[in-house]
Amino acid sequence: MTPGRVLFVGLILIAGVLYLLNPGPEAFQEFLQAEAAARARESGESGNSVTDFLDDRLGRRAGRVDVEDVERVDYHVASVYRVDLNGRFPGGEWEYLGIAGWFTPIEQPGDDR
Repeated sequence: MTPGRVLFVGLILIAGVLYLLNPGPEAFQEFLQAEAAARARESGESGNSVTDFLDDRLGRRAGRVDVEDVERVDYHVASVYRVDLNGRFPGGEWEYLGIAGWFTPIEQPGDDR
């Protein structure tokens, strides 16, 4: 095989793996709940098991966002999720990139780019 064909087959294989690992809305919902629980734990006092339990439960409850509030743009090998946590008020939109089973923030409130 020529180097060009090897490169082409390699790119097709990588695209296939990314397509299979593209996270769906359910995975994003779980990620949001875990992220909210972690942020609640960071902002609260730690060390007390009751406080940690309540922070985890309240964070997971706060992370439950309705499907209508999440906008997903599917690129087949990756997805971009937009969540507006402020409702109708400006300045509460979060944007995440979902690729290969992982989520990474693209834009957060307060980012001045």
